[in-house]
Amino acid sequence: MASQWSKEEWRAKFSNYDSDQSGGISMQECKRLLQYVGLNPTEDEVQQFMKKADTNENDEVDFENFYEFVTTLPDPTGELRAAFDKYDRNGDGYIDKQELRAILQNGQNCTQEELENLFKLVDENGDGKIEYEEFLRLFAQN
Repeated sequence: MASQWSKEEWRAKFSNYDSDQSGGISMQECKRLLQYVGLNPTEDEVQQFMKKADTNENDEVDFENFYEFVTTLPDPTGELRAAFDKYDRNGDGYIDKQELRAILQNGQNCTQEELENLFKLVDENGDGKIEYEEFLRLFAQN
């Protein structure tokens, strides 16, 4: 799982979920971060992880312990990453409207309205391109 992103990218994701900037994340912050990266842990799974990783027993997990944990996880989104990379035809790290149209048409006709509606659904931040994390969340909801 950790191989999807570099340690620095994981650190940035971790920092985004460390809402109080304490250097550690709580159980709820940890669960939201794991969901963000495409996992769907139960409360019990997060509690078990917290018990193992909270070495100083302050109800938070620091980055190093968190990173050590994610490096042991299987890559549940490996196939999704491969699909995203296939659809990102120009390799810029995003799926734009032209790339999405090519995916949707694939032998079918797609109206401009259908394209716009799907793009609005997936492009959560409205920047005009679909990032990998947005692509992941589309599948994590199912």
